[in-house]
Amino acid sequence: MKKINPLESNLYPVEQSFKQPILLMALVVLIPALILFFVFGAADISRGLKIFVGNWISPIILWFFTASFFHLWLKSKKLIQEKHYTQQLSQFYKEADPTGLSLETIKQHGQDAKLPDDNLLLSRSTLYLNHKGKSDDIDEAFGIKEREFLRGSYALPRFMIWAIPIIGFIGTVWGISNGISHFSDAMTATSSVTDVSAMLKESLPLVTNSLATAFDTTLLALLLSVPLMMMMLWLEKQEEAYLIQLDETWFHDIKPLFANKQAIAPVMVTTDGAVIQATGTDTSVQSVADEIKLLSTQIGALQETMEDLYETTFADKIEQNNGQ
Repeated sequence: MKKINPLESNLYPVEQSFKQPILLMALVVLIPALILFFVFGAADISRGLKIFVGNWISPIILWFFTASFFHLWLKSKKLIQEKHYTQQLSQFYKEADPTGLSLETIKQHGQDAKLPDDNLLLSRSTLYLNHKGKSDDIDEAFGIKEREFLRGSYALPRFMIWAIPIIGFIGTVWGISNGISHFSDAMTATSSVTDVSAMLKESLPLVTNSLATAFDTTLLALLLSVPLMMMMLWLEKQEEAYLIQLDETWFHDIKPLFANKQAIAPVMVTTDGAVIQATGTDTSVQSVADEIKLLSTQIGALQETMEDLYETTFADKIEQNNGQ
């Protein structure tokens, strides 16, 4: 699996390319359906089969439906994998020692567990540690980015769900137009009133077939667009629920571990034997250094005061006693 740097890429782990479903369903559905139309389209076949291959528009509707359905199915598989990777990484964070949670150890665990680098929880952790947890804007910006990717990943399925009924209406207009055209040709082809009935009898099957095409395409488009819309809405809700759960896991479980790691500081021993604890950030270390410097200054001033007190109070008395 190719590793991806989340800091240099805009890839979304639940994104699914539409090229593969379109091409695959063109080979599996569109081309065979068109072949069946040219072979059996004019033949006397069953009503159910005629809805699917009785005209050239129905295969296109089937192609759009199967490509969208296959695309959403692949996307659901990616969502399941993404949830599994996030749960696995979250469990590693909870079981690990907070003092050992560094960028290197997380990357090493990701390689050992074969986690993709575009996993959302791993990306958040990497960004947070790279910025040393100083900016809370990272969380907000990354959450907005995730939801923008979520909405963008459903752009083509939404287009297909919109396009399928439109193609069905195009089939309706096409069928009615052909029916009217056949009827008009039948009326203009004869100049005798006695021949009108015979001409209508001959052209009536063409007119009815055209009308059947008109209504069959609309029926097929409406029947297929409803389950496709339901599947897309269900999957979109599942993905949105995953992002909400990811936010809760990050803010309540993972981010506090990194904060505790920064709060746990190494032990420092001064030259005079005093034991102090330094924090993990540069500002806190500088503050501790300033406190040590101030304490050393105070100790030096106290030592000078004690020497002056000794000289003024005890030195004369000691010399007098020695003289006696």
